[in-house]
Amino acid sequence: MHNPSLLRFLAAIQTHTETGKTLMASAGYDALELQVAVSAAQTAGFVESTGQIQPSLRLTAAGWAWVAEELKPFKPLLLPSINGRAAS
Repeated sequence: MHNPSLLRFLAAIQTHTETGKTLMASAGYDALELQVAVSAAQTAGFVESTGQIQPSLRLTAAGWAWVAEELKPFKPLLLPSINGRAAS
């Protein structure tokens, strides 16, 4: 993995979007860390503002593409469980 902390942050944004948990709680960051992470992810084009209070951010197509590329090496490990078989 090239950037596990960014992957974790993007996962937190998705959790925030799906559950309504605050982004700070989802990410496990303090206020300053959250500001830096949001700024970096927006600069990279991986997230965008929703214009709403909750959820305030969402992943962009570029963000999803980056996540898919980061997880590509793990695809062989994930496929058996996705298909309902135990991983060997």
